[in-house]
Amino acid sequence: MATSSTIADKIQNDFLNCKICLATFKQPKMLPCLHTYCLECLEDLTKDDKILKCPECREIVDLSGGISKLKTNFHINSLLDIFQSPEKKELTCSLCPPGHKGKNPAVVKCGGCSNYMCQACGDRHQSTHPTHMLVNLAGSSLDETDIEVMMRKKIYCQIHPNDRVSYYCNTCDCVICSKCYSYSCIKHQRLGLVEAAKAKKLTVRKLLERLGSDIQLHIQREGDLNEAMDKVKAIECSIISSIENTLTEVLNNLFKQGEAIKKTVSDYVKKQEESYAAAKSTLQLQKKKAQDTKEYCARVISTSDAKEILCLKSIIEDQISALQALSSLNVNKPSPKVTVNKSVKDMISQCHLFNITYGEEPVSESQQSPSRTEQLKQTQAYLPIAQPKEKAIRKYFFDTNLDDDSYDPKLTGVSISGDGDIIVADEENSLLKCYLDNGLLKTTISLPDEDEDPCSVAVCDDIIACSAKNRLYLLEMDGSLVKKLFLRGSESVYPIAAYEDEYVAVSEGTLCSISLYDLNGYVVSRVKPQGYEGIRFLFIAINSEEEFIVSDCGKKCVVIFNRSEEIIAICNESCVNGLTVALNPFSVCVDGNDNIYVTEPSRILLFSPTGVFKDQLLSTADGLHKPRVIAIDQDDNLIITQGNGYVCVYELNLD
Repeated sequence: MATSSTIADKIQNDFLNCKICLATFKQPKMLPCLHTYCLECLEDLTKDDKILKCPECREIVDLSGGISKLKTNFHINSLLDIFQSPEKKELTCSLCPPGHKGKNPAVVKCGGCSNYMCQACGDRHQSTHPTHMLVNLAGSSLDETDIEVMMRKKIYCQIHPNDRVSYYCNTCDCVICSKCYSYSCIKHQRLGLVEAAKAKKLTVRKLLERLGSDIQLHIQREGDLNEAMDKVKAIECSIISSIENTLTEVLNNLFKQGEAIKKTVSDYVKKQEESYAAAKSTLQLQKKKAQDTKEYCARVISTSDAKEILCLKSIIEDQISALQALSSLNVNKPSPKVTVNKSVKDMISQCHLFNITYGEEPVSESQQSPSRTEQLKQTQAYLPIAQPKEKAIRKYFFDTNLDDDSYDPKLTGVSISGDGDIIVADEENSLLKCYLDNGLLKTTISLPDEDEDPCSVAVCDDIIACSAKNRLYLLEMDGSLVKKLFLRGSESVYPIAAYEDEYVAVSEGTLCSISLYDLNGYVVSRVKPQGYEGIRFLFIAINSEEEFIVSDCGKKCVVIFNRSEEIIAICNESCVNGLTVALNPFSVCVDGNDNIYVTEPSRILLFSPTGVFKDQLLSTADGLHKPRVIAIDQDDNLIITQGNGYVCVYELNLD
């Protein structure tokens, strides 16, 4: 069992020491990625730079506002206050005379007045304040000395603390001083201390016996707890062993199946190699015979021997027949192919092999039947603990890496067509890739200008809108160009979104505004939230009320505003394990009920239509890998593009 000092050392090393200087935190500042470092350490790392890369997770942090603007980690400060409490510091006596050379170190604390005192001052304080209780700062448990202190406190009157008790009030059942004897208890039945002690001695003995019985009972309970702890530990070992054995068995079976298939393929290939080698040997022999026949016949013709020339016809025909027979060898036999049982694969990846419940099975009918009430209680006790409902269940996923790709995919945009097709923008390979709603590739589209790489994509009516650098392309579904527009500003990326079949909204970065383009390429309107001092607009979504949801990546927030430029809400906080943390938004989208979904570097968050944080929907613990851009289809399925080039589709279950 770990001791308190071991636990304290572990907390100090794991939570209270800076990972840069390895010393106790001084002015702990928390980065948006939730990692914490000393203010001075961060200043040494950045110096004149305004950009910082987290030493642990390597996330890029914008420090243009200054390191001092970072949030202080008050949780760390609270822990520091606890672990650097007065008991841990070098305390000096607070009662030593002011002129005393070098105050003595404190060894006790008074429970009555909270003063820290040396031993000499503590003794004097105890004599002048007999009812005060001194506590040893070494933290020793209750011992004989402490009991004596408690007894000294008890022998003073509870009403008149400076007077010793000298009588016993039978009516009040307590010891009293002479003042109580003369005033407050004057009409009560009173006894002398010796007489009262003689009468109470039997009662005290009985209480002492009861105390002994209670101690024995607690010793037994302590043994029961130790036994229960050992039992729980044994259950843990048994469950872990069972899981490991099951996994070993399942994996061995899978490997056996794989090895059997590999052996079958190897045997087939070996047999075919032997067959082809024999045919090749026969072919080479017959080829040599034909070559020799050709050379011999040529020499015979040159001699002009009539008899031999006449015999050549049959010899040559025999060789031709032999060669033709060999030419009919079948070398185009069907090649072996392996197929994967997709239903089994999906079942393994999506279903739970193990389940855990709590409690035992109900008693059998052959055993003594309890009452109906007891049966109900037992049934409730045996029910497994309710597991939290999964709000996002993965339906399927697919890889967007194509055989013709020159680079690993970099998915920077995603949208859903009216037919339910998933269209992703692969900036690295300069393609729009269109997939059916089951993950099968349908087609690829290249932009008309070869030097342009697609950034963001949105489907509006039957038109595909795609941004690339400072241009907006409007394309037919087959990829043919309808219109090409130049966007205002000088941004490197322009995220876009479509509002129903009416227009395409373009997020304009540092301008912190949105331009709306109809399908003819004309500017319908420009919207900029009133009174909002933003840094850089990035991803955008539009709900059914024609409200714009935009992530401000510079200000680390999500802004919700309407077409009248009125700000509805600003979301800048979420929650991690019950703690409020700053938001670090990336992509955004909305579902059919106008719920808002926001991606962070390692998780996806759910907000209400009014911008109130509701829940963490998915994280890396759910198999998420660097979520990038997201979208919602007509059936409210969540489509997530990931940093590894995969697209995952989740069925949402928010009811």
